[in-house]
Amino acid sequence: MGIGYAALAIKAGLTPLQTVLFSIFVYAGAGEIIAVSMLLNNATALAIILTNFVVNLRYLVMNICVYNKVTKSSLLKNILTAHIVTDESFALFSLMEESSIWTYSGISFTSWLSWIFGAVIGVTVLDLLPVIVTNSFNISLYALFVAILIPSIKKSRQITLLVAITGIINIILQLLIGNWSIITSTIIGALIGVYLVDDKYVSNVEEEETA
Repeated sequence: MGIGYAALAIKAGLTPLQTVLFSIFVYAGAGEIIAVSMLLNNATALAIILTNFVVNLRYLVMNICVYNKVTKSSLLKNILTAHIVTDESFALFSLMEESSIWTYSGISFTSWLSWIFGAVIGVTVLDLLPVIVTNSFNISLYALFVAILIPSIKKSRQITLLVAITGIINIILQLLIGNWSIITSTIIGALIGVYLVDDKYVSNVEEEETA
């Protein structure tokens, strides 16, 4: 994914240095791919920032859960480690009996370095790869979201319906408001999900994650 992000970033006009620095200071995975994809489509800075704010708002919830679990920490440690949370590091730490902030930091820091290293590899070998390979990186964002969605879709018809509705809304809004379609469809989809998705499904997911 890091290499795929780098390919999209270079295609969007970022320099190799900017591409790597973006991974260091932003480090949002899907958010970075969304940002460079929107940049490629000439989106405004405000649209990119607001879209990433909505998409990455889940990290706020993840960090709250993590810091409620750790036994010994401090505000400074929490601030320093909040930047490097990922879906994978959060999931792994949540399933562990370990509650040390240092364990969580180690998992997250390793993930951060691997993403940066992926970006470095991407900007280094991009010119050496065939065009058909570099063009295939354009679907990396969709592949990432599919990988995230499939487990939930398999468990709930309501989630399947919600994903379909949100996708249709996004397609329609792309024709009407362009790059603002992602953030708008995300918000609309979330509001629909509040009424569409059964509370029992959410409770079962929480119980599984706790177990």
